[in-house]
Amino acid sequence: MPHSSRKKSSQATSQKRLEITDAAGWTHVTTSGNARRCVRNSTSSTSTIHQQEFPSLLTPAEAPPKLTLDDLNRQFQNSLRTWKDSSTWSVVEKTLLQHTQFEENGVDSIICIGLGSLSGFLRGGWVDRRTVSLYQLAALVSVMDCLKTIKQTHSIQVYAQDPVFNELDTSLLASLDITVLETPLAFEKISSRTFLFCPGAERAHLEQVLPLNPAFVFGGPLEDVESEVVSRFLATKGSVRLPQFEEQEHTFWNMRVYYPQDKRE
Repeated sequence: MPHSSRKKSSQATSQKRLEITDAAGWTHVTTSGNARRCVRNSTSSTSTIHQQEFPSLLTPAEAPPKLTLDDLNRQFQNSLRTWKDSSTWSVVEKTLLQHTQFEENGVDSIICIGLGSLSGFLRGGWVDRRTVSLYQLAALVSVMDCLKTIKQTHSIQVYAQDPVFNELDTSLLASLDITVLETPLAFEKISSRTFLFCPGAERAHLEQVLPLNPAFVFGGPLEDVESEVVSRFLATKGSVRLPQFEEQEHTFWNMRVYYPQDKRE
């Protein structure tokens, strides 16, 4: 009697990837409850900051178990030295010196949105952008120190917001006089006297914050965003394109500093 063959059932070895856009406008790719942020333009816009609350898909990044705050600070100081020696920082500094000399262009707060984790990567190993985040933090701290020197004051409040910050990130930022806020509290602090530091911000977030008319914006390029809200903001600002950051080109790729147009011209 011939042997009958039975097809064995096999379990799928790979998980299906899902793309999800959360209430705040971030697009994520996930195989479980953990997700990574993708560089995508959202086609939806948000007119108000106060929205229905949804569970966040982003969780605090996992730092290597042996990494200490001292280790992380040494990494940051190395990034800061490299950044301050660059022609990219020279252009940012020159722009600040030129366009903060008038009282109407005064800044009383610096708000950083979406910096990313400085010490870890998302669970599952999806993303490791620590080097990018450290260089961008170096830029943020340099802007902060420059503005405080120009204004000869330490009263400028500096805030950072990103749901992937972990305890090490928060501790490092606190040591630099940067206060971490829960989402969406940083949005609520933006005003016409804010320096908004938002490299890589997506359209949905830009349409939330730009109507608040921050004095300066570090990020973009906003010219590539198809949005009436963004276009109206651009009509009130001048800008300078940052030269290539040779150490790591994509960290500040095609970004600009946007500043108030001089009404005296």
